[in-house]
Amino acid sequence: MSGPDRGTVFRGFVVVGIGLALAIAALTATASGKESATEHFNRGVELLNKGDLDGAIAAYRAAIQADPNDANAHYALGVTLRRKDDVDAAIAEYRTAIQLDPNHVDAHNTLGVALRKKGDLDGAIAAYRAAIRLSPDHAGAHSNLGKALSEKGDVDAAIEEYQTALRLNPDQPGDHINLGIELQGRGDLDGAIAQYRAALRLDPDDAGTHYNLGVALQGKGDVDGAIAEFKTAIRLDPSQANAYYNLGVALHAKKDLDGAIKAFKTAISLAPNDAEAHRTLGGTLMGKEDLPGAVAAYQTAVRLNPDDADTHYELMHAFIAQKNAAAATKELGEFTRLATSTAANRQKIDDARKRIDQLRGAGK
Repeated sequence: MSGPDRGTVFRGFVVVGIGLALAIAALTATASGKESATEHFNRGVELLNKGDLDGAIAAYRAAIQADPNDANAHYALGVTLRRKDDVDAAIAEYRTAIQLDPNHVDAHNTLGVALRKKGDLDGAIAAYRAAIRLSPDHAGAHSNLGKALSEKGDVDAAIEEYQTALRLNPDQPGDHINLGIELQGRGDLDGAIAQYRAALRLDPDDAGTHYNLGVALQGKGDVDGAIAEFKTAIRLDPSQANAYYNLGVALHAKKDLDGAIKAFKTAISLAPNDAEAHRTLGGTLMGKEDLPGAVAAYQTAVRLNPDDADTHYELMHAFIAQKNAAAATKELGEFTRLATSTAANRQKIDDARKRIDQLRGAGK
């Protein structure tokens, strides 16, 4: 047997519209006759472009000291503090910028980014919506709002925001990826496939998107297409354990058990504590009649996830195939203890008892 395919895990980067030196360089300090404030601000831009975050922070603070009412200086300081991962201080600067200039679109948008990082989704959503009210065509704000709505579980609204972001700026692969993930979660595999392919036209070397496309194709029953995508994902990023796992599932479906076993073993080498990979390897080894290998794989899966009833059941069958009645009885007991009481499971238990009894009878 082969295990279930893994869901998509590679989500596209959210377009935040901050942290880029060019974006900061586009800001102009409010002169108002205060040349020193402007000079400090421009020095901050220069240092930020060079990657000197501490120097840029010092320069922006000097600009603010010279002109405390310069919203752009507070905003730029907030962006730089955010890049230093000082999120609380960044939030304070964004709020000051908004207080000084309530129409500062980027301050609202970046405030949302910082609040989302702090886990304040409601606050982030409100900030993004404020940015959109001021600038309805702000693609980055729509994209960010979609991400926050998705995290809140409002999938329909998230899809609408990603679609709006892509209408405004169709060349953002991250938005195509995120829209694809949401569509796939709703079962719209054709829509998801179209979005992943659009993302790959923009960024053909993104391993995660090839993996996501492979999962969607696998869900559509296009096993050959899925295999091709998983192999491309692995070529681009050989560290993807899930890509090897799903490649194994797809190869198993093509009856290439040797290829599947190799893929599962590679997945396990990358993620040795993945109980499902060990279990699926066990099932594939059973198909090759490698009973010792299957038992070892199932036992590892049981050790990693001792409360999974189905793994105990499959290990029981491996022991039955080995004619090990005592070990099979133990695993049947575990399955009986852990499995939900359904008609199907009760039938499984009765059938297994009969097989074990037959095995014991044959051994007398």
